[in-house]
Amino acid sequence: MKKGIALLLILALFSGCSSTTVAKDFNGLGTPAGNAVHISTSNIALHAMLGQNPIAGDASLQKTVSDFTAAAKAEGASKVRIVQSDVTKWWFILFPFSLLITPVTSNVAGDAIR
Repeated sequence: MKKGIALLLILALFSGCSSTTVAKDFNGLGTPAGNAVHISTSNIALHAMLGQNPIAGDASLQKTVSDFTAAAKAEGASKVRIVQSDVTKWWFILFPFSLLITPVTSNVAGDAIR
């Protein structure tokens, strides 16, 4: 039980976090649409009721796509191509407590095209 509470506290500390990674080295190759950089954006949050309502942070797909496109604009992109997206609701991690307060992670990855 103590380990479960410690894990929940660690998740609470990192909830609401967003990270973006950019890869620019394509070894001189372009894409069919032009020059691009690859961007991957991840969000971690605590949501209520099986991941439906954000409590601390927001790891919904809508928010993650918004963060992804903001990073693409910062790289000077005029278009994006999303190649992968995922939202995981971790309701089973501390069952039954996590049915009420659910850790949620999301990721969107794709190309920012200039």
